[in-house]
Amino acid sequence: MRNLRSYDPIWMGILTGLAALILWYFSSLAVEKSITPLTDKLWPFFSAGLGAFSGSYFAYLFRKHEDKQAKLNKRKSALDACLFTLIRQYNAMHQMKKLFDQYELALDRAFSMQAIKFPEYKDVRIDFEGLNFFSETNEIGHLLALTIEQERFNQTIISMDLRNNFHVSTLQPALEKHNIIGVEMPIEEIKRRLGPLIFHTALNQAETTYELLCKNLESNYELHQKTWKISKSIFPDGKFLPPNPTHEKQK
Repeated sequence: MRNLRSYDPIWMGILTGLAALILWYFSSLAVEKSITPLTDKLWPFFSAGLGAFSGSYFAYLFRKHEDKQAKLNKRKSALDACLFTLIRQYNAMHQMKKLFDQYELALDRAFSMQAIKFPEYKDVRIDFEGLNFFSETNEIGHLLALTIEQERFNQTIISMDLRNNFHVSTLQPALEKHNIIGVEMPIEEIKRRLGPLIFHTALNQAETTYELLCKNLESNYELHQKTWKISKSIFPDGKFLPPNPTHEKQK
């Protein structure tokens, strides 16, 4: 039924042209017999109508082809942008994790690791509106997975900011006040000097951020792989940004 409807403009053009010829013929009879269209006069008229119809039809096909190509180009651009955003998110989290990896023990990550200002990454967001066509390709589940991944990335950035802000505003002054910086002492002594609230907050924030970084790097890599495969299934000859080649499975 959909295929038949797509040819509606063609049938309407043919029927309209035939109706016009018939009407012109019989109206000529009613006016004067001498102006009744003869075969040699009717054929040029008919061929002119056929030529006009053919021109209109091929123009319609050309416009249809242009619209289809524009839609495909828009989808290709949306996939390119999505893959580029995923790799940007991966690189951002990878740089943060490299800072944590300089400290092997959880205690060192909480109290010895300095706060470092990273970019805000507000513009590192997936354009979900451009990926709405996933619903037409039976990939709506993947679109939902990308939405969740974006929320994970946002959560990780927020967690890192909270840890850094707490370190600068609360932990660092407390470490300096109680002369703990660069001094080796038992954990219980550090806890006693800082107080349970500051001690556990610093430890929990550092570990929570580190866990989010490890998990998100893994989920980002997997989603990038899946998005890349979907992109190649839609555009087999297209070139797309692959996942980070230096990725190592997180602990």
